[in-house]
Amino acid sequence: MTESIHRPLVEGKMRNYNSVRGAEAYKADHQSKFHRKFSDRKERALLEEYFDVVGASDTILDLPCGHGRLSGFLKERCNNLVEGDWSFNMVELNQRDNGRDGRSYVRCSALEIPLPDRSIDTVVSFRLSHHLSTPELRERHLQELFRVARKAVIVTWFSSSSLKNVLRELRIKLGLAKGSKNTLANARVREVAQACGFTQHTAKPLFVVGSGHVIGLFLRQQG
Repeated sequence: MTESIHRPLVEGKMRNYNSVRGAEAYKADHQSKFHRKFSDRKERALLEEYFDVVGASDTILDLPCGHGRLSGFLKERCNNLVEGDWSFNMVELNQRDNGRDGRSYVRCSALEIPLPDRSIDTVVSFRLSHHLSTPELRERHLQELFRVARKAVIVTWFSSSSLKNVLRELRIKLGLAKGSKNTLANARVREVAQACGFTQHTAKPLFVVGSGHVIGLFLRQQG
């Protein structure tokens, strides 16, 4: 595979994310900052709603799992939780905090998941897509999630039609901002899902104002 697949993040961010300091800082950030905690509550509320639709799952894959922010929530909804992340130190921190009771851990890229097709009931992937630098990588990320999922995929992406992105593109045109966000069009996400045998059940913005992230639930088509 190409270097861009194994290294989807820019070099500096990648080194920090894979460091002990970066892993600990990421954990502290989510535990202490108000906007992180506020977003976390909204994400969990939507996840609760989505899992009511998905129903029972024997296995769930959380990729990227980070320090295990959603580990307890997801473990309550499956028998076996697979925690995966590109960062060695994130995986180690997660394992240290949450143990191996009904959990397994793997260091891997979400662009090249070392699991067979349809080997996981439900795949969850939060807050990775907007870090991937090209549309091709963002679509590959989706394709890998759909490949390994037997039943359902819950995934986030930064929507090109979100208010936050529309305003940013306007600021760029006015010379008030530089560089577009790493977005996906909602229609394109549905097309990729359809090509992989999935149908979008629902897709809701995390927040209409202040966030461009959408959380989508996709179910494998029957037959």
